[in-house]
Amino acid sequence: MGKSFSGIWGSFQYMDDATGAISALREAGKDLSVLSPFPHHEIYHAMGEPQSRIPFVTLLFGGLGVFFGYAMTSWMSLDWVLPVSSKPIVSIPPYTIFAFELMVLLGGISTAIGVFVMGFFDLARKRMPASKAFKNYGRFSNDRFGVVVRCDRGDAESVEKIMRDHHVEELVREF
Repeated sequence: MGKSFSGIWGSFQYMDDATGAISALREAGKDLSVLSPFPHHEIYHAMGEPQSRIPFVTLLFGGLGVFFGYAMTSWMSLDWVLPVSSKPIVSIPPYTIFAFELMVLLGGISTAIGVFVMGFFDLARKRMPASKAFKNYGRFSNDRFGVVVRCDRGDAESVEKIMRDHHVEELVREF
């Protein structure tokens, strides 16, 4: 999958300190990940407002659901013709319900699969610490903000300085 984690991670008590450190580390060109007990727009803004590909996956498969919803019902109507008075065999209004339902089904399933697959690839590409100290540190989901910086030993001093300037509470090196 890739090499193991090499870098520094730290926890911050206050969100303002964490967002300041995130912005400073981004300006320094460091590769980082953020762990937060809750989503917040300030963290999102400090990270540079990254864009996800998940909405495009949902849009693509939702559109395919609409297309296949109309195509399948039209094909079945032409295959098994039931003429009623002088009404058209293929009629769009009644097929809209089926197309909508198929859009919701394919869009929802593709979103769930997309989150899982893209999350797996992102985790494989951007390694997280594998130490017991990191795995047993449960405060990132409770009351602390975490910043994980992937770097080598040569960059460790500059990363530590940036994080200490922004009042890091705990700082751990893993090389």
